[in-house]
Order: sequence, then C-alpha cells, then structure tokens
Amino acid sequence: MLRQEILAGLRASPPPEGSGPDYEVIFCFGKEFVGFRGHFPGHPVLPAFIQILMGQCAVERRIARRWALQGVDRAKFMKIILPDQPVTLRWREQPLDKGLRGSFSLWVEGQKAATFTLDLVAEEGRHA
Repeated sequence: MLRQEILAGLRASPPPEGSGPDYEVIFCFGKEFVGFRGHFPGHPVLPAFIQILMGQCAVERRIARRWALQGVDRAKFMKIILPDQPVTLRWREQPLDKGLRGSFSLWVEGQKAATFTLDLVAEEGRHA
C-alpha cells in the first residue's frame, strides 16, 4: 500500500545527463499523502523513512522487480521537505553479489535535501 502511494507521487522521469547521476525521477506529494499523517500534526514534513522508501521504490520501478532493503548507510537529512514541493531523486547503482547498492540524493528547490546509500537484495519471484 505505502509503495503504491509513493509511486503515485511520481511526476516525471527526465533522461539522465552525461556527467550526472545514472537515474533521475521527480516526485511530488500533496498534503493528503499518507506519509505526512502525524508527522507533524499541523506542520507536515516528509519523514526520513519515506525518503528512503522513495529510493527503494524508484529502483523497483526502473527494474520492475521487488527489492528487500538490507542496509542504509551514510544517511544525512539536511532540508525539510513540505507538501507540494517537487523532489528530484537522483541515484547511481553499483552491482553487489546478490543485489545492488544505490547512492541517492534528494533535491528540493535546487538544494540538496538528503543523501543516503541503500543496499538492496532482489526478492525472489517477486516482481514490482
């Protein structure tokens, strides 16, 4: 359910540029987005765990396969993300023995909002 809500916030997939990240997508979540509920009442901000799931969901959408999160590394959340703000998610992928490592950055209004690295393992027999 939450993954579908996150993917419903996907707005665009611009083509990657030569010297930039391997992949890029744009998300935008309105006030009614489930991820804002209770975080914080009257002052909604996008929780860090949703930002991490955005990375996982973007990989799942690109590869059309479900991935299990194995680890989060070097996570830094530097800017508050509010409802209706377009969020550009950029990432690079590196293959691992049984999965992949993605290095992600989130950008809002031209400023870096977050960075993190995810280790993901393909869920056997599960397609996104």
